[in-house]
Amino acid sequence: MQNRSRLPLALRGAAVAVLLAGLGTWVATGAHRGWTQTSAVTMQKDEITGIDYPVRRDAFVAGVEIPLAAAGLAAVLAGLSFVSRRRPVAGLTPAAQS
Repeated sequence: MQNRSRLPLALRGAAVAVLLAGLGTWVATGAHRGWTQTSAVTMQKDEITGIDYPVRRDAFVAGVEIPLAAAGLAAVLAGLSFVSRRRPVAGLTPAAQS
């Protein structure tokens, strides 16, 4: 494999990895379709009175901006993989290289 063909492949591989990591994080933390939350509210029942009351606990729930940001970064990386130019071969005109 030539050196000049490694960069586009590496950029495309990084784009796929970023996209999968973003989607995986979002799904693993609950696939919340709102904004990212750093705490979660659970309802508990008082044993004596029987009344339900909210209890807030620390938790990370990735919101929809996580996979969207990952998709944006993946698109930039994939786009950059198409921008890399080929070096001209010595002795050939640009029309004869394609």
